Parts: sequence; C-alpha cells; structure tokens
Amino acid sequence: MSTLDTDRRPAPPRTALDPVRISTRFGLLFPLCQLVVMVAMAVFVLPHGGLPTDPPLERGQSVQGAADLYRIGNYVFMLAGSLLLGFLGAVSVRLRRVDGSGTLATVAVASGTLLALIWPLAGALHDTALDAAAAGADPRILAGWDSVAPFSLAFSVFARVFFLGAIALGLKAAGTYPWLVRTAVVLVVLSVAGSATLVSGAFFPLLALSTLGYEIWVGVLAWRWLREER
Repeated sequence: MSTLDTDRRPAPPRTALDPVRISTRFGLLFPLCQLVVMVAMAVFVLPHGGLPTDPPLERGQSVQGAADLYRIGNYVFMLAGSLLLGFLGAVSVRLRRVDGSGTLATVAVASGTLLALIWPLAGALHDTALDAAAAGADPRILAGWDSVAPFSLAFSVFARVFFLGAIALGLKAAGTYPWLVRTAVVLVVLSVAGSATLVSGAFFPLLALSTLGYEIWVGVLAWRWLREER
C-alpha cells in the first residue's frame, strides 16, 4: 500500500523561473545590442572625431569638443559587450551535457568571460584619455587613442577562438547543427587573420567581418537552443 501511495503522489510543481532559458535569451540580446550600439556609434559619435587623414591636433580637438557624447557612447558600448556574461550559463550547461569532464564548459566560460571584458574595456580606456585631455594634456593624444578600440578587438580574438572552438566541439559531440560547426571553423580562420590588425591596419576589414560573423553566429546558436527548449 505504501508503494501505491508513493506512485500516486503528485509531481512537484514546476517553478516559473527557468535559469537556463533566461541565460539563453542573453545569447540573443547580446548580438542585437552590439549591432545597434555599433551602428549608433558610427552614425552619431565617431563622425565627431573627423577623418583619419585630418591633422592629429584637429582630430583631438574635435573629440574633446564632443567628450560627453563619447562618454555616453563608451558607456552603452560597455553595457552591450557585458551582456555576453549572461549567455555563459547556458553555454556551460549545454557543454556539460555532452562532456562530462567539464573541460569544454570550463574553456568556454573562461574565454567568454575574457571576451566580455577585453573589448568593452576599450571604452573605459578611452574615457581615461578624455580625462587626461580635459586635465590639460595635449589634445593630440585623443587622435592616437582612436586605435584603442580596434587593437582591443584584435586582442580579444585570441579568447574568441577558444570560445568558438569549445562550443563547436560540443556541437560536434552532440551531433547537432553541423552547419554551425563548419561556420565556426571559418570564423576562427577569419578571426585569426583579423588579429593581425595588431601588426597592420590593412587586416582590419577581416577583423570587422569576422566580428560581425561571430556575433550573428552567437545569436543563431541561442535562437536554435531556445527552439529546442520550447
């Protein structure tokens, strides 16, 4: 009788909170906000810095004159980049399902954390340059600090390679989305080539293309995972 009573006991109610699903939604929010911020920066903020061919003093004075606008743009830029942290929870759970050792999950979370830090940090560093110019430093310093964003982005590529690689290996182990695995391999190659921006600005187009592809890739992956959980 006790066995029958146990079998008929109602299942515990499901909680409305689904942390993994919430974390996965950050994977959609991150690329969306990144793209919106980058377009807004290109339209409303960066034109105030003049052209790369302008004299450094003129460019620096232009940036200094729009310092408040740059600070707001840097702040929003840092917020958008930090959203990737919210997606790492879902990444960890998914990778642990296919890799019981936790190796892939550890690599993905560690590299993803660096990704969420390195490029947004460029905004804080640029704010430091704005403060230095406001305190009386030569405005030409601001013309030189324009390179902090592409250099930080190129540096973040090294973490991006491990992030994409760990997730791609997890997808391959699970036997799901082979087209995402193949795309990740292409993005890794493009990203490594784009990281040479640290040596020559001629490689920046590859860096920009691989960055756009990587953000879209994350968004597509999160969307597919959400459809699975539905």
